[in-house]
Amino acid sequence: MPEISLSVTENQIDSLIRLTKEDLPYESCCLLLGRIVNDNEYCVEQVKIMENKTHSEYSFEMDPDELMEVYQWASNNSLDIVGVYHSHLDGSAPSSTDLIFMKLNPVIWLIYEVSGSRFRAFTLVQDILKEVKIKISRE
Repeated sequence: MPEISLSVTENQIDSLIRLTKEDLPYESCCLLLGRIVNDNEYCVEQVKIMENKTHSEYSFEMDPDELMEVYQWASNNSLDIVGVYHSHLDGSAPSSTDLIFMKLNPVIWLIYEVSGSRFRAFTLVQDILKEVKIKISRE
């Protein structure tokens, strides 16, 4: 199986970091919209900021109505939901709760670790956690 990758721009990365800092001390969350190329490259074209309804340092929850609006908007604009973004104060691996929701949302999960200032991405392939290569481009 070819390596799975997530393609994002520097501007998108900068926006996610800025959003995360604004949301501190709580986890921030977004949906990543774009296209899947050759079944293994997930290309982000839009970042949709979502409210963390739990206002928690250790978890996030997106509003179901807001989720439906974004899914409808993506469909109307011929985009796929290619990923879920959220932040962790410490640690960049998916939590046990993340793993449960990754099974329900089989897309790329991009996580920003605030304490280490780093991004990592993951997906589940046949219930096995796989790290995803992050490709950052200028545009």
